[in-house]
Amino acid sequence: MLKILCQQSEKDVAGIIIVYYRVMDYDMCRIDYFISGITYPDTLKILPSQGQKLEQKVVVGDKTGVLQCLTIRDEEPVIQFKTLPGKPITAVQLTSTNGTQPDKIFAASGNEVKGYTKKGKVFFSIETALSEPVTSMCVFGGDLILCSGRTITFYRDSKEHQSYVCKDRVLDMAAFITPNNAKVRLLLLIAHKGAGILENGHLVAHIAISSGPSRLATPPVAQVAEIKCFYGAADGSVGIITYEETTLSNNCLVEGRGLGSVVCLGWFYSNANLHLAVGRNDGSVQLYLIDVENLHLKPRLKFTYFSGEPVTSVVGGCVGTDEGELLVATFSGRIFALRSKFLIAGSVTKASHENLAARRSKLEIEIVRLEKQTANEREKYQRNSRSLQAGLSTPPLLDIEHKMSGATREGWQEVDITLAVPLDMLFIYCSKKLKLLTDSAAVLSVCSSQDSASDLLATVRCQAGTRRIWLRLRVASTNSTVLESTRVLIYALPTGAPRVARLLSIKLPALPYYSQHEEFDENNDHSIKSWCQLHVTGGFSVAEMTFWLSDILPGDLPRPASNVAFLRVHSLLGTKLYCQYQRGSAVFKSNNISTVSSVRSIISNCSIDKRIRVEISCDIPDDCCLKSFKLIENIISIAYEKKNQVTLAKALDLLELDTKAINAEKPVLCKEYYTVLKNSESEILQSNFDELIEIVVQWYLDWRSLSVNGNNTVDQSNKLCALLKDYKLDDVTKVLSELTEFNHTCE
Repeated sequence: MLKILCQQSEKDVAGIIIVYYRVMDYDMCRIDYFISGITYPDTLKILPSQGQKLEQKVVVGDKTGVLQCLTIRDEEPVIQFKTLPGKPITAVQLTSTNGTQPDKIFAASGNEVKGYTKKGKVFFSIETALSEPVTSMCVFGGDLILCSGRTITFYRDSKEHQSYVCKDRVLDMAAFITPNNAKVRLLLLIAHKGAGILENGHLVAHIAISSGPSRLATPPVAQVAEIKCFYGAADGSVGIITYEETTLSNNCLVEGRGLGSVVCLGWFYSNANLHLAVGRNDGSVQLYLIDVENLHLKPRLKFTYFSGEPVTSVVGGCVGTDEGELLVATFSGRIFALRSKFLIAGSVTKASHENLAARRSKLEIEIVRLEKQTANEREKYQRNSRSLQAGLSTPPLLDIEHKMSGATREGWQEVDITLAVPLDMLFIYCSKKLKLLTDSAAVLSVCSSQDSASDLLATVRCQAGTRRIWLRLRVASTNSTVLESTRVLIYALPTGAPRVARLLSIKLPALPYYSQHEEFDENNDHSIKSWCQLHVTGGFSVAEMTFWLSDILPGDLPRPASNVAFLRVHSLLGTKLYCQYQRGSAVFKSNNISTVSSVRSIISNCSIDKRIRVEISCDIPDDCCLKSFKLIENIISIAYEKKNQVTLAKALDLLELDTKAINAEKPVLCKEYYTVLKNSESEILQSNFDELIEIVVQWYLDWRSLSVNGNNTVDQSNKLCALLKDYKLDDVTKVLSELTEFNHTCE
């Protein structure tokens, strides 16, 4: 646990809000510069200074399609140029045309890329044939490299030179040149696949990274031909990827440990030291001190700041002063700087009373103008609403983003909701009973009249100024096997008028635990031959099978292709599900028989709804339950021990022992009881032992239902349940072995 010391005070100096933070080793404060539209990751850049001037220009593109270049003079933004609105700008890149410092700006909006000079003149424009928006790009002289969905496209002299299609979405890329300056190598981050090296249109190296890297940052001290790149991952971790002598390797430098997923990375110089700036989805900004002599050493955390909403861009430079500062962009478009406290104090002292009075007067005039404009718009809206003429009032669509993660070991699925405006309330409805958890900054209320019903109606009231909130959902089912997905409707109601809400439709898949991705080679793994297999043939397409699987599995599925294959891992049990399908044929293999049974039932129901005739056959080994039980035997043992600790902790709480009795020289508790009590105070003890019992019993029931001999299930299932509750694992193994031999004899 990191100890953070915070010292906070606020001052209003001519409209510039200053907040001091003392965190870790650095004293830094926030200065709000301006507000743009909603921003996408890494769409904020800083142009290098030219000549004797140290102040740098800021370039930012937003969702409205506006690209603007600004400078900061006397703590106020001055626009250099600003484009007209258009398609959302999803990528911004700086490049050099003369081989020195970057002096040109490239912006991608939709499938179009434009190049601008520092004065806003368009010198380059190309409209590509890409079907998806450009998410990342690199510029090398006359070469333009675009990343769109799964496709990497090379353009040379404004003409398409070659392209490469990856197995899944490309999240980010970084370009390097070979030692002889003859070729360009690309380091790719591929969703659910890890990282790869692309050279001459071929993937020459690949490595799987389980943390899910999503963003790259090339160290400014690295050689041009040296492939060393830092990455930020979805689980919050930070690491480095290295490519040496045809070998691609990675090293995790900072563990996630519950931190928000990394959205952006940047570089910041302070006190002649290089820092890696990390912006996260939970609104935190962190500075890590990097050892430039050895990039593989673990970086030291020097500063942390919380902005309250997701951070989309972080970049260091000299914008408002001659000294370095960290420029930050948030999801809603707030652009602010994190600057040394002493620099702020110096700038406030140097400011004359005349300048401060002029700024204050300017802000007062701006406030009066906004109030007048707001009153006019309110009067216009009320006049139109009272008009007898036929018309339709259409409020603007709320800008909102939501992400959903797969189930954790406890079975909770988390929905992360982010708005560009403050959130007031959430209304949640589901046709099934759900278990709900929410942020501590919100109040959850479940309608009391729905306690005995089969559906759910709940409200979540947020604190003032809340722009981001998370919900944890779990289907309250007594059966461990769910045969259909669950639809949850969430109405997001922001503050302000008119009172409008945005509807979010969330789908909870039938098998939420299969959220982990893993690389798999069917030819080299011989254990798959003993797994349960499900064969499906019929008149379905690849797109239809992908849609059916979206009701079964969480997260994004691979894009439809001629032949799709992937592997998912159960986050609680460690069992695996292998899916391979093409047009008219699909094969599913798993060492979890209940998984195969659920997939079989859901695909059968979906095909009936679509009126598509399919033929389904199963190949179930006799010893599948026995092998699966041996696989999770250690998990059951750990869960049983934790269950005993939970029971003991509840009993100790009833004793109501005070602190003196526990910490006395002659303690009243033995060492084991004292440890359990301390653990219960530091963390919430939970056990999924009962859930594991249901899973094992359901294995037996599914095995009986899918095998030829489906009789005598009640007595044996009750016997298994009793043995598991008594923690007689050897007897359970014996019973499963006898049932396997009996079934084999009957066949």
